[in-house]
Amino acid sequence: MSASYKFKLVLFGNAAVGKTSLVERYINNRFEGQYLSTLGYNVYEKKIDISETGEISVTFVIFDIGGQEQFKELRKKYAAGAQAALLVYSIIDRDSFENIPNWHSDLKAFTDNAHFIIVGNKLDLEDSRQVVKEEGESLAQMLQADGFFETSAKADVMINETFYSFAKIILDKSFI
Repeated sequence: MSASYKFKLVLFGNAAVGKTSLVERYINNRFEGQYLSTLGYNVYEKKIDISETGEISVTFVIFDIGGQEQFKELRKKYAAGAQAALLVYSIIDRDSFENIPNWHSDLKAFTDNAHFIIVGNKLDLEDSRQVVKEEGESLAQMLQADGFFETSAKADVMINETFYSFAKIILDKSFI
């Protein structure tokens, strides 16, 4: 017996933390070195086989919404109905980390109990790190996140694993 699930996933986080790069790496295995601010939103879709036999699959419909304040109403509109979210910060930008509780508040206001994980991005810039891993883990625990991951879109570190693990977490918490 096979089962396939589709989840709407939104990305929240400050501008320039690497949300688009994270999704571009995941969907297209591509990294664009030059920063281009997301104006509005982009929508992506990708199917993940959860079981080795391919009998269980999850499709994420991913809404990458600009992190600037001017897009708050757009975030509210497109976050409605989302079952999942990535709250993303940059490990080299303490302000982006300290703003995660605000993104979490928006998520709670805009969605109906969406599952969420916290992602510390830009792991390739370890030498410039401003947020230690334990701080991210502690914040995830405090906000009762479904998980915490550190990634690098540039170096392709933990990208597929993050989405795969999150899909399994959602299935486990939703259906088991």
